[in-house]
Amino acid sequence: MTMTVHHRERQAARGQSRTDRFEYWLLVAIAFVICFAMAGTSRAVAAFRGKSVDSHGQSVFAEARASAHATAGYVFLA
Repeated sequence: MTMTVHHRERQAARGQSRTDRFEYWLLVAIAFVICFAMAGTSRAVAAFRGKSVDSHGQSVFAEARASAHATAGYVFLA
């Protein structure tokens, strides 16, 4: 009987973990869209003004992805 109780607790914890991962990736996806638009816009404006683009060797996708992961991490601190 004890084994069944522990098994149910583990199953519940695994389901919660799956839900947390899904929520994290959903937040990353939403943040990625916003960060991609902002990174693209800032680079386009800089290029339009004739200024050099300071991209640190990253593509727009890589910059947006890094920003999205950084932003999503702060959501769970609140």
